[in-house]
Amino acid sequence: MDKKIAAILLASLIERVQRDGGTGSVSSHELQALRSALNALDPDATMPDSAVTLPVAPRTDVGSVAEPASAPRSVTEIAAVVVATKAPSLPTVKLVLDSTKLTEPSDREVLLCLDFGTAMSKAFASVFPDGYLDLELGAAAGRSGYTLPSSVFIADDGKAYFGYEAIERSQDLIESGRQRLDSIKAWLSQQSEGSLDGDARILQKSWNPTDYKLTQGDLIRIYLAYLTDMANQALGGYEVGGKTIDRYVKRRFARPCWPDPAQAKWADKLMRAMLAEAQVLADTFSGQWAGGINVAELKSAADQVRALSARPDYLIDDGVPEPVAVAAGAIADAENLRDAFMVVDVGAGTTDFGLFVSTRKPGEEDDQPRVFQIPASIHGLMQAGDKVDGMLRSFICKHESVDAADTSGHLIMADLGRRIRGLKETLFKTGALEYALADGTVGKIALQDFLEDLTVKRFGQLVEDGFKKALQAVDDTWLKWLAMDGVKLHVVLTGGSSTLPMMKALAKGPIEVKGFKIMRDSVDPKPSWMDGVPDELMAVYPQLAVAIGGAAEELPETMTAPLSFGGGTRPRYVAGRLQISGN
Repeated sequence: MDKKIAAILLASLIERVQRDGGTGSVSSHELQALRSALNALDPDATMPDSAVTLPVAPRTDVGSVAEPASAPRSVTEIAAVVVATKAPSLPTVKLVLDSTKLTEPSDREVLLCLDFGTAMSKAFASVFPDGYLDLELGAAAGRSGYTLPSSVFIADDGKAYFGYEAIERSQDLIESGRQRLDSIKAWLSQQSEGSLDGDARILQKSWNPTDYKLTQGDLIRIYLAYLTDMANQALGGYEVGGKTIDRYVKRRFARPCWPDPAQAKWADKLMRAMLAEAQVLADTFSGQWAGGINVAELKSAADQVRALSARPDYLIDDGVPEPVAVAAGAIADAENLRDAFMVVDVGAGTTDFGLFVSTRKPGEEDDQPRVFQIPASIHGLMQAGDKVDGMLRSFICKHESVDAADTSGHLIMADLGRRIRGLKETLFKTGALEYALADGTVGKIALQDFLEDLTVKRFGQLVEDGFKKALQAVDDTWLKWLAMDGVKLHVVLTGGSSTLPMMKALAKGPIEVKGFKIMRDSVDPKPSWMDGVPDELMAVYPQLAVAIGGAAEELPETMTAPLSFGGGTRPRYVAGRLQISGN
């Protein structure tokens, strides 16, 4: 942009701010910065009046009318266009603040764990001392099953749809260029500080066609409210001591092991705040999710809840790193005096690794093992099931010679993106996939051909390297012990994407690390108390393992392992309170 034009526009902005008294959106410091910027652009600039004109390019934005490029506009007219395209006023939504009026959880013997997943979200609850509550979130949402899609779709009717309904509503817009909001949890992995509610985080039009400016933070809060309400409703189907379980129970939340300690600290704090805010939103919109909710109402409520002076923070317990949550079940059933476990939690967006060692004293009556975590081994790989989705979509398009650069190819890619998880599931279950593209093309691919694709092979090597990196970070004395005759590294695979062939390969055969040959052995991650549970719950255990482990009455008392094998120990800590960092 020409500096003179930029100076005129900046002067117009300053004039409007001064005229409107700032309207609370521009501080005195920001106004001073604007004046400094104007002076840097044009030291001789004065405040222009409405007679100053300049050429503008055609406008085709929503709420504007295209004009010839030569049509002049005054600064006042330009300001009028800017005002006209501002978001309309928000409706009044009365928040339900019941949760903020309490100071402690309602059912102290119940502990809930929420697992906000990249693709699917889950929940599980325990009742002290020995009970458990399996929560069918899909059934609470009017469908079936234990899982809930982590998806939101904002339709052209101005409503936001959630979970299964989001997926179904988005299928009808193949040719619209619109996108469903999937993998929103990944936004927490894309920065390590700051806010998810700034102007840079406003959702683009392909996600949100309305004039209400939802941010990434808004969407996460709103989806967490949906997840919270479904978990609350599922809990409400149970009684404890002859009393129906209330909505305000203590809850943990599962989180990935982010490699950056600063990111883990930032995201953990943000999740605690958002989950507390989500309970207020859940209470406000409870019973209204089916059929969609107006975006204007959601935005109004989200803005109000962010401004609350008090939140139900008493409900939110510690964040639990996902491998630690899984370890609560699998490691507790260890039988040898000393066993080593590599926990690999494979979700949609991340693959998390963690090395643990369980020990028992000979002849000890107490069957509870002592668990040592090797902190250096905690490693997060930002590649998982979603990556396979993308590779499969590209493989199909390559197989059918789809040109993603043209309009038809763009529509085909968008349509496949909405359906790819289901297509992937069919391919890996049956070994073959028959499909129909948005342009009517039909085709078929075989699983073996997909697995032989170079991109897929490189991905398999990437996760193997991630496994190796987790081991490379520990002291050589640990590796020497793991390489001894008779010692096996038990690999615990869990998570919704753990059944993928390249993930199963992580639990097989030897692996060489720093010259040490270590034998790997696959371990069933299900804890012994699950013997005899319904087949339906058993079948989805890999997806629920994190939520189940995170809801344990007491996570295994865990000690930080010494830097070297056989060295002294360090102070104990509880796994749910770990500050996890990786290398």
